[in-house]
Amino acid sequence: MARALVFNHGGEVSRFGLTKHAREKLYGGRKRVVVDEQGRECERGLLSEDGSLLLPPGSVAMMYVDEQLDVVERADLRTVDEAGTVVERVGSTLDKEVPLRPVPLETLLDYVTSLVYLLDPEALGPDLAAALARGELFQGVFAYTDGFELQDLFVLQNDEGIWALVGRPTGFEWLRRAVPPPAPEDDALFEDDLDFGML
Repeated sequence: MARALVFNHGGEVSRFGLTKHAREKLYGGRKRVVVDEQGRECERGLLSEDGSLLLPPGSVAMMYVDEQLDVVERADLRTVDEAGTVVERVGSTLDKEVPLRPVPLETLLDYVTSLVYLLDPEALGPDLAAALARGELFQGVFAYTDGFELQDLFVLQNDEGIWALVGRPTGFEWLRRAVPPPAPEDDALFEDDLDFGML
Protein backbone atom coordinates (compact mmCIF):
# COMPACT_ATOMS: atom_id res chain seq x y z
CA MET A 1 0.00 0.00 0.00
CA ALA A 2 1.32 3.45 -0.93
CA ARG A 3 2.34 5.83 1.84
CA ALA A 4 -0.22 8.46 2.72
CA LEU A 5 -0.89 11.61 4.70
CA VAL A 6 -2.94 10.88 7.81
CA PHE A 7 -4.62 13.80 9.60
CA ASN A 8 -6.41 14.02 12.92
CA HIS A 9 -9.00 16.78 13.04
CA GLY A 10 -10.91 16.92 16.31
CA GLY A 11 -10.46 13.19 16.90
CA GLU A 12 -11.59 12.40 13.35
CA VAL A 13 -8.93 10.62 11.27
CA SER A 14 -8.66 11.19 7.51
CA ARG A 15 -6.24 9.52 5.12
CA PHE A 16 -5.04 10.90 1.77
CA GLY A 17 -2.89 9.59 -1.02
CA LEU A 18 -0.61 12.29 -2.41
CA THR A 19 0.74 13.18 -5.84
CA LYS A 20 3.43 15.81 -6.23
CA HIS A 21 2.17 18.59 -8.48
CA ALA A 22 5.23 19.75 -10.39
CA ARG A 23 5.42 22.86 -12.56
CA GLU A 24 6.19 20.64 -15.56
CA LYS A 25 2.76 19.01 -15.24
CA LEU A 26 1.12 22.40 -15.68
CA TYR A 27 3.32 24.01 -18.31
CA GLY A 28 5.41 21.18 -19.74
CA GLY A 29 9.17 21.28 -19.78
CA ARG A 30 12.21 21.39 -22.00
CA LYS A 31 15.59 19.77 -21.68
CA ARG A 32 18.67 20.99 -23.49
CA VAL A 33 20.81 18.10 -24.73
CA VAL A 34 24.33 18.60 -26.04
CA VAL A 35 25.33 16.22 -28.85
CA ASP A 36 28.45 15.68 -30.90
CA GLU A 37 28.80 15.70 -34.71
CA GLN A 38 27.27 12.20 -34.93
CA GLY A 39 24.27 13.13 -32.78
CA ARG A 40 25.46 11.20 -29.72
CA GLU A 41 24.60 12.73 -26.33
CA CYS A 42 27.61 14.23 -24.58
CA GLU A 43 28.50 13.67 -20.93
CA ARG A 44 29.58 16.36 -18.54
CA GLY A 45 33.20 16.23 -17.37
CA LEU A 46 35.51 18.21 -15.13
CA LEU A 47 38.69 19.89 -16.26
CA SER A 48 41.53 20.04 -13.75
CA GLU A 49 42.76 23.47 -12.67
CA ASP A 50 45.89 23.25 -14.80
CA GLY A 51 43.87 22.09 -17.81
CA SER A 52 45.89 18.89 -18.25
CA LEU A 53 43.22 16.37 -17.20
CA LEU A 54 39.63 15.80 -18.27
CA LEU A 55 37.79 13.90 -15.54
CA PRO A 56 34.74 11.85 -16.63
CA PRO A 57 31.59 11.52 -14.48
CA GLY A 58 32.12 9.33 -11.41
CA SER A 59 35.84 9.95 -11.11
CA VAL A 60 35.48 12.55 -8.36
CA ALA A 61 33.82 11.78 -5.03
CA MET A 62 32.80 14.01 -2.14
CA MET A 63 34.41 13.56 1.23
CA TYR A 64 34.24 15.37 4.55
CA VAL A 65 37.33 16.58 6.38
CA ASP A 66 37.84 18.21 9.77
CA GLU A 67 40.06 21.14 10.73
CA GLN A 68 43.13 18.88 10.66
CA LEU A 69 42.17 17.68 7.14
CA ASP A 70 41.44 14.18 8.45
CA VAL A 71 38.65 12.35 6.64
CA VAL A 72 35.38 12.15 8.62
CA GLU A 73 33.03 9.29 7.86
CA ARG A 74 29.49 10.30 6.95
CA ALA A 75 28.09 8.18 9.82
CA ASP A 76 30.09 10.30 12.29
CA LEU A 77 28.62 13.61 11.13
CA ARG A 78 26.25 15.43 13.47
CA THR A 79 23.85 18.27 12.73
CA VAL A 80 23.95 21.20 15.15
CA ASP A 81 21.94 24.40 15.49
CA GLU A 82 23.29 27.96 15.70
CA ALA A 83 24.12 27.47 19.39
CA GLY A 84 26.12 24.31 18.66
CA THR A 85 23.54 21.97 20.21
CA VAL A 86 23.15 18.61 18.47
CA VAL A 87 19.84 18.42 16.59
CA GLU A 88 18.05 15.09 16.78
CA ARG A 89 16.56 13.48 13.69
CA VAL A 90 12.81 13.59 13.16
CA GLY A 91 10.94 10.82 11.43
CA SER A 92 8.76 11.01 8.36
CA THR A 93 5.19 12.08 9.03
CA LEU A 94 3.79 9.84 6.28
CA ASP A 95 1.47 7.12 7.62
CA LYS A 96 1.47 8.84 11.04
CA GLU A 97 -1.39 10.87 12.47
CA VAL A 98 -0.68 14.59 12.18
CA PRO A 99 -2.98 16.97 14.10
CA LEU A 100 -4.63 19.64 11.96
CA ARG A 101 -5.73 22.99 13.34
CA PRO A 102 -7.74 25.68 11.57
CA VAL A 103 -5.90 28.91 10.78
CA PRO A 104 -6.93 32.14 9.00
CA LEU A 105 -6.45 32.17 5.22
CA GLU A 106 -4.09 35.14 5.60
CA THR A 107 -1.57 32.79 7.27
CA LEU A 108 -0.50 31.60 3.81
CA LEU A 109 0.82 35.10 3.05
CA ASP A 110 3.51 34.58 5.70
CA TYR A 111 4.88 31.45 3.98
CA VAL A 112 6.88 30.58 0.89
CA THR A 113 5.45 27.43 -0.69
CA SER A 114 8.08 24.96 -1.90
CA LEU A 115 5.97 21.84 -2.60
CA VAL A 116 2.40 21.29 -3.76
CA TYR A 117 0.62 17.94 -3.47
CA LEU A 118 -2.74 16.97 -4.92
CA LEU A 119 -4.49 14.85 -2.30
CA ASP A 120 -6.60 11.80 -3.07
CA PRO A 121 -9.01 11.19 -0.17
CA GLU A 122 -8.94 7.52 0.80
CA ALA A 123 -10.88 8.08 4.04
CA LEU A 124 -12.19 11.62 4.52
CA GLY A 125 -13.94 12.48 7.79
CA PRO A 126 -17.27 14.33 7.39
CA ASP A 127 -16.28 17.23 9.67
CA LEU A 128 -13.04 17.89 7.78
CA ALA A 129 -14.83 17.48 4.44
CA ALA A 130 -17.46 20.07 5.42
CA ALA A 131 -14.84 22.53 6.72
CA LEU A 132 -12.74 22.24 3.56
CA ALA A 133 -15.86 22.72 1.41
CA ARG A 134 -16.55 25.95 3.33
CA GLY A 135 -13.12 27.24 2.30
CA GLU A 136 -11.37 26.81 5.65
CA LEU A 137 -7.58 26.42 5.87
CA PHE A 138 -5.83 23.89 8.12
CA GLN A 139 -2.22 23.72 9.28
CA GLY A 140 -0.07 20.77 10.34
CA VAL A 141 3.54 19.58 10.04
CA PHE A 142 5.23 17.56 7.31
CA ALA A 143 8.39 15.56 6.66
CA TYR A 144 8.46 13.32 3.60
CA THR A 145 11.54 11.42 4.77
CA ASP A 146 13.55 11.20 7.97
CA GLY A 147 15.54 14.37 8.50
CA PHE A 148 16.23 17.21 10.90
CA GLU A 149 13.36 19.57 10.22
CA LEU A 150 9.59 19.54 10.17
CA GLN A 151 8.00 21.82 7.60
CA ASP A 152 4.65 23.53 7.84
CA LEU A 153 1.84 22.01 5.80
CA PHE A 154 -1.46 23.63 4.83
CA VAL A 155 -4.55 21.79 3.59
CA LEU A 156 -7.22 23.53 1.53
CA GLN A 157 -9.77 22.81 -1.16
CA ASN A 158 -10.74 24.51 -4.41
CA ASP A 159 -12.73 23.54 -7.50
CA GLU A 160 -9.86 21.32 -8.70
CA GLY A 161 -9.53 19.21 -5.55
CA ILE A 162 -7.91 19.06 -2.11
CA TRP A 163 -4.35 20.34 -1.87
CA ALA A 164 -1.45 20.25 0.56
CA LEU A 165 0.98 23.19 0.41
CA VAL A 166 4.35 22.71 2.12
CA GLY A 167 6.48 25.72 2.96
CA ARG A 168 8.54 27.80 5.34
CA PRO A 169 7.86 31.13 7.03
CA THR A 170 9.12 34.13 5.07
CA GLY A 171 10.44 35.81 8.21
CA PHE A 172 9.12 39.17 6.98
CA GLU A 173 6.73 41.39 8.86
CA TRP A 174 4.02 43.40 7.13
CA LEU A 175 4.65 47.15 7.10
CA ARG A 176 1.96 49.47 8.36
CA ARG A 177 1.83 53.24 8.63
CA ALA A 178 1.92 54.36 12.24
CA VAL A 179 -0.19 57.39 11.34
CA PRO A 180 -2.60 57.48 8.39
CA PRO A 181 -1.79 60.08 5.73
CA PRO A 182 -3.71 63.37 6.07
CA ALA A 183 -6.78 63.68 3.89
CA PRO A 184 -6.88 66.79 1.67
CA GLU A 185 -9.46 69.30 2.84
CA ASP A 186 -10.29 70.53 -0.64
CA ASP A 187 -9.08 70.31 -4.22
CA ALA A 188 -6.71 73.25 -3.76
CA LEU A 189 -3.80 70.84 -3.19
CA PHE A 190 -4.25 69.48 -6.70
CA GLU A 191 -4.59 72.80 -8.56
CA ASP A 192 -1.67 73.60 -10.80
CA ASP A 193 -1.04 76.94 -12.50
CA LEU A 194 1.30 75.36 -15.05
CA ASP A 195 -0.08 75.68 -18.57
CA PHE A 196 1.37 72.94 -20.79
CA GLY A 197 0.43 75.04 -23.81
CA MET A 198 3.20 77.45 -22.78
CA LEU A 199 5.89 74.81 -23.30
